[in-house]
Amino acid sequence: MYEKILIATDFSKHAEKLVECVGEIPGVKEVVLLHVLTKDPLARVWSPGDDIKEAEKQLEAPKKILEDANLKVKVRAEIAEEIPEYAVIRHVAREENVSLVVMGARGRSMWQGLLLGSVSSGVLRYGGKDLLIMRYKTLDEEGKELGKFCSRIFEKVLAPTDFSRAGNAAIEKIKEAKLTKDVLLLNVVAKAEKQSQLDAALKNAHEKLEGMKADLAVAGISARTFAVSAAAEEARTYGSGGMVKVGPSHMAAVGGVVDKILSVAEIEDASLIALGSHGKGWIDEVTIGSVASDVARMGQRPVLVVRSNK
Repeated sequence: MYEKILIATDFSKHAEKLVECVGEIPGVKEVVLLHVLTKDPLARVWSPGDDIKEAEKQLEAPKKILEDANLKVKVRAEIAEEIPEYAVIRHVAREENVSLVVMGARGRSMWQGLLLGSVSSGVLRYGGKDLLIMRYKTLDEEGKELGKFCSRIFEKVLAPTDFSRAGNAAIEKIKEAKLTKDVLLLNVVAKAEKQSQLDAALKNAHEKLEGMKADLAVAGISARTFAVSAAAEEARTYGSGGMVKVGPSHMAAVGGVVDKILSVAEIEDASLIALGSHGKGWIDEVTIGSVASDVARMGQRPVLVVRSNK
């Protein structure tokens, strides 16, 4: 369970929506609300003391909402001076001993362009805590009105794995903390030189996934399995989830493994994609860290990145 979490906010409308999602995270009892201040590069004079007071004042509104939900709340406004913003978030997360950092996928200033800017990519690459990246439904054509995408966020979780210890981190977290009762286990076979090798790899992946499914069943968690080829033109699958036709994603540049993960997430209407932050086995030198980064950046679903001790 994630009993103590950190919400990093920039006071944008997307960041405000994070507060609404806290109740969907299993086991939350404490929340640290954090805002990181940085100097405007065009400003000649900066009075951080005044800005901190203003930030603390703005943090009071979300604090009250969380306290009304019977949660213990602490607010912090910190200055990023001489160090990058992500380092401040990492430091506060460690200092407060939180188990999960929660961020929005859109927002102004430091969150704009998730995983394209230095702050958000730094939180994913260098942070030591599990990271939940939320997304929201756009309710109007201009994208100004947002709806909750976090409703029942752990209802149906897609858990891709490369079968490495690190790659299995999210599945182990789901089992130990009982984060959900419905899991979609996925392995993407990245390449095969011949059709016979592809068929053998898919069969082997299916057998491993079925073993993991049985292990989850002991913990009271239902699972379906999907072994999907990223090497073939048409998806070839084995699994208790049935045959899945994985169509091409409009984000073709992200690569075969990521493309298939995102496609299955959309086809199966997953409420969340949960995967390990590091691991090996997908494509030789490409780690699951790069896969996690691209899934978080390119996907349309909330993403939970689970850290591993490797």
